[in-house]
Amino acid sequence: MAEDAKPSIEERENGPLVVKNVPALQSLDGTSHKVRPVMALCRCGASKNKPFCDGSHETAGFSSAADDVEKRDKVRSYEGEEITVHYNQLLCSHAGECGRRLASVFDPARRPWIAPDNGAVEDIKAVVAACPSGALSYSDAASRNQQIEADNCHIAIEPHGPYHVRNVAIDDVRWAESASRKKFVLCRCGLSANKPFCDGTHHDAKWRDDR
Repeated sequence: MAEDAKPSIEERENGPLVVKNVPALQSLDGTSHKVRPVMALCRCGASKNKPFCDGSHETAGFSSAADDVEKRDKVRSYEGEEITVHYNQLLCSHAGECGRRLASVFDPARRPWIAPDNGAVEDIKAVVAACPSGALSYSDAASRNQQIEADNCHIAIEPHGPYHVRNVAIDDVRWAESASRKKFVLCRCGLSANKPFCDGTHHDAKWRDDR
């Protein structure tokens, strides 16, 4: 693949995400979108042509600047006898895959909310692999802070949520502690304090695609 054909994402200041050479753009509900070599994706939350930009960021007064999130950028470790689970709240998009897949280990209503000894090691590793944001990682006897990565290249759109990115480069951004360069989520509602990344604010604000 030629250098200029590599999949990439570029931030436009106070504007859209410009996506180049991404082979697939799809919604998690199964809808596929026609891809072009260069696409402008909305990240202000106001476009009437989502997921594509229609220029609404200009009238919406959208700012692409991130807030001061350093105090929230912290990895917490939950130790078990056979595996330790690591979690960075700043990266979490509140997709809820962990609780749906393995509630015995991942229970937000419990303190501590991650209990590695309540589940099988392989099941925990599968949950880490399914985490769309890369907020979860693990370490065990055979690995150190290992992150299971998807091996395909695409952007998926979570209904009323962020872009799920796999193996697409994005440059000139601030990476949070433990963040994966191959698996991350990008804000689509325009409300994240950690732009261009999602920090779960859409969930708290009850943001929707159809507004």
